[in-house]
Amino acid sequence: MRRLLLPAALTALTTLTAFAPGAAAANEGTAPLTVCLNKDNKPFSYLVQGQAGGFDLAVAQAVARQLGRPLEVRWYEKERRKRGPVSVKTSVLVAAGVCQLVGGFPLVQSSLERPAGGEETTLPPVDGMGEDSRKKPIKGSQLFPSNGYHFAGVTPVLGQRVSGDVRSLDDLQAYRIINRPASSGDLIAMAYKKGQLLKNAAHVDIMTDPLDAVAKGDADVTITESHLFDMYKLEHPQAPLRASGLVLPIGFNIGFVTTQEHAGLLRDVNAALETLQKSGELGESARAEQLTYIAPIQPYVRTGLGLEKMTE
Repeated sequence: MRRLLLPAALTALTTLTAFAPGAAAANEGTAPLTVCLNKDNKPFSYLVQGQAGGFDLAVAQAVARQLGRPLEVRWYEKERRKRGPVSVKTSVLVAAGVCQLVGGFPLVQSSLERPAGGEETTLPPVDGMGEDSRKKPIKGSQLFPSNGYHFAGVTPVLGQRVSGDVRSLDDLQAYRIINRPASSGDLIAMAYKKGQLLKNAAHVDIMTDPLDAVAKGDADVTITESHLFDMYKLEHPQAPLRASGLVLPIGFNIGFVTTQEHAGLLRDVNAALETLQKSGELGESARAEQLTYIAPIQPYVRTGLGLEKMTE
């Protein structure tokens, strides 16, 4: 996995000069592209002890190169206990001028909807910004999405007793399937063709990783987010597990979001993402981060995760 080692003085503001080939001189005075990224969202974005990395960072770098602009990354911490609409908590980063774009955003309609009644919130912790600077409430704004640049999908992961290819979930009926209660995999197993997989489905306790259970032979299959299996393989390279290669249409696209004031920039970003998708650079960036790349699917903004498709 690619990592960028930063001096301690620069961990608060990551400045990465990224010019398109042959355009450096022409764009030397161009204002930086500022992107907010979650510092604790492996494998998509992270900043740990001066090491910055992740797929969202790689995409932001590639977009900046396409635009011929230097990139400045503003690292923030997601406040998981803070209540309020996702659109409000995200849009204030742009409204306050912290950044022009927020990367790694799930493109789901409910997360983009216009805040009702002018809802306000304070900024999350942002590296380099003092606590006093974050005390004033800021009004949320409607978010506008870019094209998707990755689909965060779900896949069956197979243990040693599963042989052959898996072309659909029908092929798993003979095997013991294990998931965490109420996880995406559990919901899929329950919903698929109105319970067709429930006969051999079971749960692990909340403290047990179902990937561990399959690796130990306690079960044959678990259904999990593709990126979680990627991370598991990095930590357990000898585990006797393999990806099924079957990507289920359950999940969401990931993209950038911004507010209305940056509509022109958003058009440029979409053009850059189209170029990167067609050239294969997005897939190359994902592989460099040891992330299984799943191309975004249409429509880029989904109304839900798609679980209703599993009952058909």
